[in-house]
Amino acid sequence: MDRLAVAVAPDGPGRFVVTLAGELDLAAADGFWAELEPLIEPAGMVVLDGTELSFLDSSGLRVLLLANARAKEVGAKLRLVAPHRAVRRTLELTGADDLVTTCATVDEALVED
Repeated sequence: MDRLAVAVAPDGPGRFVVTLAGELDLAAADGFWAELEPLIEPAGMVVLDGTELSFLDSSGLRVLLLANARAKEVGAKLRLVAPHRAVRRTLELTGADDLVTTCATVDEALVED
C-alpha cells in the first residue's frame, strides 16, 4: 500500500499544483522525485500542497531540497503550502524552512512575485 498519494494539476503553462497526502519518507521519496522533477521547468512554478502531508523524513526532505535547488537552477519557483505541524518541525529543525518558501494557502502560493 502506498503511503503517499500524489495528484498533479496543471495551472497554466509551466505551472503545476502537486497535492501530497500521507507520508513522504524513504519508501516514497524516489518515486515522488521521478514525478516531480519533470514538472520543474524554466520560469515555471510548482506549488506543493502539503496540507495533507503528515510525515517527512530525511529522504523526503532531500527531495524537497533537490526540487528547490533545481527550481533555482532553472529560474522556476517552488512553494510548499501549509505543511502539517510535524512536517514544519522537520523543516525548522534542519534549517530547511529558510530555504523552501512556504505559504498558508494554494492561492497565496500561486501569486507571482
